Amino acid sequence: MDETVYCCTGTCHSVVSAEDYENGLVQCGTKGCTCEGEEFEERMRCSQCREVYKKGEAHSH
Repeated sequence: MDETVYCCTGTCHSVVSAEDYENGLVQCGTKGCTCEGEEFEERMRCSQCREVYKKGEAHSH
């Protein structure tokens, strides 16, 4: 089953778990990232290949 994750859409491409997001890790803190200080965006991560994709997008192997 795929899982919800939260991602930085800037140059660092950080990914945090839903648990971390719910515990307050909600924005990028990577120095020099083009989205430093901006809130992460919700995405899905494939449990088989670990690819991150937008919720609602088709993902297949």
